[in-house]
Amino acid sequence: MDLTHGSVLRNDEELLTDVPMYISSASSDDVTADRKFASWGGCLHLTKNRDLGLSDVEAVHSEYSIKLRDGRLGNIRIRKVVCTNGANHVEILFEGASPLREKA
Repeated sequence: MDLTHGSVLRNDEELLTDVPMYISSASSDDVTADRKFASWGGCLHLTKNRDLGLSDVEAVHSEYSIKLRDGRLGNIRIRKVVCTNGANHVEILFEGASPLREKA
């Protein structure tokens, strides 16, 4: 997993800005029949006060966009939310819901 920073958006509204993200890309050999792109995913590590509702049940069934500092863009779905460090931190695991593409 590569550490980078980026923004999380929902319907073009920026929910989080310049947050640390870990991104993991699978090889292009990992393309499945129901997907037209290589699978990728990652996680966000947030303090509880920066969560902005991403750990709510509704959030787990929503789609978000990420815009990475290096210009890559992609859509994500939240897979799992884990409270850590006495519930002071939230780890949000996500999977790619679109290709992770370079900015046009």
